[in-house]
Amino acid sequence: MKLRTRIIWICCLSIFGALLAGDIIIWILAYRNMMNEALTRAYGDSFLVANDFQERLLQAHASGVDSDKIYLEYLLKSYQDDYNVCVYYEDYQAPETAKEAYNHTIFSMEDFLDQKYSAYYGELSYATARWNHTPYIIFQYNYEGHIFLYRLCDVSAVEDRFFMLVAAMASLLVVLTAAASIILRLVLKKVLRPLKELNETTKRMADNDYGQRVAIRRMDEIGELGESFNKMAEAVEARAKSLEESERKKTLFMGDLTHELKTPLTAISGYAQTLLAVKISKEEEQEALLYIDEECKRLSKLSRKMMRLLELDRDVELELALTPVRELFGRTEHACKAVLEEKRLTLAWEEHGEMLPMDVELMTDMLINLVDNAAKASVEGGKIVLRAWERRIEVEDFGQGIPEEELERIMEPFYMVDKSRSRRTGGSGLGLALVAMIAKRHGIRIEIDSRLGEGTRFILQFV
Repeated sequence: MKLRTRIIWICCLSIFGALLAGDIIIWILAYRNMMNEALTRAYGDSFLVANDFQERLLQAHASGVDSDKIYLEYLLKSYQDDYNVCVYYEDYQAPETAKEAYNHTIFSMEDFLDQKYSAYYGELSYATARWNHTPYIIFQYNYEGHIFLYRLCDVSAVEDRFFMLVAAMASLLVVLTAAASIILRLVLKKVLRPLKELNETTKRMADNDYGQRVAIRRMDEIGELGESFNKMAEAVEARAKSLEESERKKTLFMGDLTHELKTPLTAISGYAQTLLAVKISKEEEQEALLYIDEECKRLSKLSRKMMRLLELDRDVELELALTPVRELFGRTEHACKAVLEEKRLTLAWEEHGEMLPMDVELMTDMLINLVDNAAKASVEGGKIVLRAWERRIEVEDFGQGIPEEELERIMEPFYMVDKSRSRRTGGSGLGLALVAMIAKRHGIRIEIDSRLGEGTRFILQFV
């Protein structure tokens, strides 16, 4: 069952129940008032008859006339009213001596005697009865304990009026409930239209159309839901694009890794087969072994950097500690000593006692990779500068520089600006990717200022 139909049913049943409860209360009160009015009218009529009946009996007794059956019948016939019934007792202390003096109704004497009468006012008492589905009020008048006058009052007109009232109100109840249903349907159709649009948008998003958004037409709970959905959609779209980009990078990464591994493995396999199958001189054998050793070292270096990248890609929170920049620069110089001596490069420092939050081991790896990259780009006998001021560290070389169109991609894994130079110097294209990962884990922003033929400056800005 749809939400709109469910709401309509619940509201209509609630309205119907509330109106029905009100109607029932009105019906009870109306029936009680109508019966009280009928009882009052019946009492007035019965009182007049009973009062006249008493006076005429007293006059008869005063004239010496006995109140026997013949006189009572004569007296009641004079009223020309068939709704009076008279019963007398030959011995008022013996109930079995009751006799009918007058009864022109279809009911027997026992029907009147068996009723339970309640005192109403004065000497009159009353009872209610129903014969053949017709309601009656019976008033009883007791004269001197042995003559009883019964006045029968038909109140079926009261019930007819009551049932007409019930039918009218029941019809009105049905009409009001139907009208409420129609109004609710129209209102809910308008109110729930944004939910329908939201549902359709969700289905389109499920079909990978992440650019879908819902229109916000009003600022109520549904409008807030629409805003939350749009924020979620933006997050999902961003996440989907991120996953697509990540997948693309992984595909490129695997392709580049395969390419990087293929060349040294092919060379190692070729030289190994030559050593196994071909007779060569001692010098050629030594040269082959040296090449195999160099390629194995390069593969080992590549493997270590890849493992470092995988470790940094995990969402493990780093413990950053305030560390003197002087200590960081000293570690870097010591680790890069062999690389610097190989090309007779000078590493200069510029620092002023700065203390920065860092994981010193990872930051040392970052500067080692930047200095190693600068050394590869520098000419023999050149200079590399490590500079620190405020919350910034710079690594500057005065070498070949990087073309402007290459700056956006040099931090990607396996990307090399000069592939032939990287081959000669043993580069794998993972150094700057490792730098980018360490910077990301530290919240460091990297800026690159490079000019061809003048050198490159890497700027590490701590947030």
